[in-house]
Amino acid sequence: DGVFFRESAVSPRELMDILKSNVKIYGSSSMGALRASELDRYGMIGIGKIYQNYREGIFNSDDEVALSFDSEEYNPISEPLVNIRETIKKALDENIITKEESEIIFKSAKSLYFPERRWNKIIENSEKLMCKSLSSFSEFIKKNRVDIKKDDAILLLKRIEEDSKWL
Repeated sequence: DGVFFRESAVSPRELMDILKSNVKIYGSSSMGALRASELDRYGMIGIGKIYQNYREGIFNSDDEVALSFDSEEYNPISEPLVNIRETIKKALDENIITKEESEIIFKSAKSLYFPERRWNKIIENSEKLMCKSLSSFSEFIKKNRVDIKKDDAILLLKRIEEDSKWL
């Protein structure tokens, strides 16, 4: 991963050079998933739902996984679109919001610059778009927020552990 405005993510060229040395490279959760979708045909191993969505063309930019975090503890300050998508989908599946409201909420989130994507700001923006179920949705996300980046990272660690048994 890179750090927006401070460090660049590892480039495809750098990864290709490593792959040519027969080193296994795994990618998941964030820029790793994006890079794996670009380089899996050359041997990079992609893991998780985010990787699959990049590979299938559902996601096509790093905006999907972008977030800001505090520089001391690396705790997220903003919410990445991948997590927002999954949380909205879960709320829709559980009939907390309607299809139309899910689209309004996502549109609201997508319109924000990535460091500003926080649930309170997304909900505030959605209110302006006249979304009626926001109080139910606000309560829902307090206990049901989806973190697909974390889920994919756990899958990655399990896969590496499994693969290391064969070394």
